Amino acid sequence: MPLSLSPNTVWRERRAFAYYFQYAAASVGGGLDLDFWRTIVPQVCRSEPAVWDAMICISALTESSDPCTDFDSLRFVSRKLDQNQQDALDWYARSVSAVRQGISRGSVDAFVGLITCILFICIESIFGTIEEVMRLYAQGVQLILTLRAQKAFSRLSLLKETIIPIFARLGVFSPNANRDVAIPLLKELEEYASVSTHGFASLKFAREAIVVLAAEIPLLESDCEKYLQTSGAWYISDELIQRQTILVARLESWHIDFTNLMKSLRASKAGLPVLHISASALLITYYEMLSVILAVCVSPMRVSTDAFTLNFQTIVEQSSIALDSSARSNGILPPFTFEISIGLPLWFTSLRCREPTIRRAALDLLARSHRIQGLHKRDHGTIVVERVMFLEEAITKLKNDASPPTTGYMTPSNESIHYGDLSPDSPFNISPSKVIAGPSPPLSDIERNFRTSASASAALIPQEARIRPHGVFRPQDGFPPEITKEDIAHWGRRSDQYFLQFSWNQCDSSSETWEMVFGCIPIDIDHSEIIKL
Repeated sequence: MPLSLSPNTVWRERRAFAYYFQYAAASVGGGLDLDFWRTIVPQVCRSEPAVWDAMICISALTESSDPCTDFDSLRFVSRKLDQNQQDALDWYARSVSAVRQGISRGSVDAFVGLITCILFICIESIFGTIEEVMRLYAQGVQLILTLRAQKAFSRLSLLKETIIPIFARLGVFSPNANRDVAIPLLKELEEYASVSTHGFASLKFAREAIVVLAAEIPLLESDCEKYLQTSGAWYISDELIQRQTILVARLESWHIDFTNLMKSLRASKAGLPVLHISASALLITYYEMLSVILAVCVSPMRVSTDAFTLNFQTIVEQSSIALDSSARSNGILPPFTFEISIGLPLWFTSLRCREPTIRRAALDLLARSHRIQGLHKRDHGTIVVERVMFLEEAITKLKNDASPPTTGYMTPSNESIHYGDLSPDSPFNISPSKVIAGPSPPLSDIERNFRTSASASAALIPQEARIRPHGVFRPQDGFPPEITKEDIAHWGRRSDQYFLQFSWNQCDSSSETWEMVFGCIPIDIDHSEIIKL
């Protein structure tokens, strides 16, 4: 193994390797891919200094006492670092230098380059440099396709069973640009996950199968929303209904196979390992989330999620199990993982569930999850959820108060928004540039129960106050089609201020119609990434 000449540095490198093998490999790679992280990567690092340095860098970053530090600034701003942080930066610089030298000599093997690329994605994700991560991701996909085309490549099974699924998962839970790059890998993943027709042979197959569904079901939801917005209808088309029916059947088939697999694993003499407990809990959260998406995507009424309180509760309960089974001794998860994360189901629950206890429990767990979710920053999503929650509760209180106070609520960013900005008739006191209207649909059982139950209306957010976030934008970069300059001017902000765009359903009692109204509100986030919701 390549080691430094300084005895003290040699000791720290060996200790970092030991920590990597015992803790970091499982934390970063997840419990279902341990053979790759504990066997393949250490094997490659024996002859490749760049892989060794990147591996122990990950170990140091995972062990750091300050895992949520903004490492992106550490490389450019002079500040005091702890020993793990300083070692991580030194080892990463050494690894990058070795790769560059190898490229200049033309001696970098494609497979070694791919392993290094995976490790660099992890490191740069922790650093917070999302643009560099996206570049590395695209580079890694090209290396995979190159190796996949080589029939004589000796590690095709490793590529198919582990590396392609890693990149496919990153692509599914990443910004839209990466999802497009990942399309060929998703096709490969679907073929791999559907090999067995007699149930799942392992939790790995169950995971890969639900990742494929996690790519397709949100796409259906997006198509349903576009159809409902552009057509002005309150019901989706027959073609979309057919897609929904097929996906419901596939998801339920997945659940049957998963349930049978878990019964078999629990009945075995060895029992269920701790890492498999975490993995199975994770898979349940994704199943519950996708079930809710499939059920509610047919309707524009935000109140329709109220029928799925038990699903949201299950997400919170299983996320807690997954977190407790995989967290470090201080209860905190590492900043990044290549495994699927509890972050997305918890973010979904925080946004869609209006039962206050469950919603806040989800938000609390989200704050303890991996700092990087796929290739998204957790804290950005948390800021959006907090702002949506604040607005919904502020509007609900406004509607329920006969004489609202004159003082403003404090938003999560400590920015005061007064009741002058929130009126009962138009919650955000704007003249919306685009309103999509349609006849009032027949009341569903969910809505009828919601309107007639005093206890429900007191505890939950009313339909007219429920917000659908659509994304974040800056005026200097252009406006969404539903937003005008007048909407922005209302807030009196600079052109580089970020705004959260959203919509809500507004009822016109005189014409018995619902209107989908678009608005925006200032939001303070890091400028390094625009959130796509």
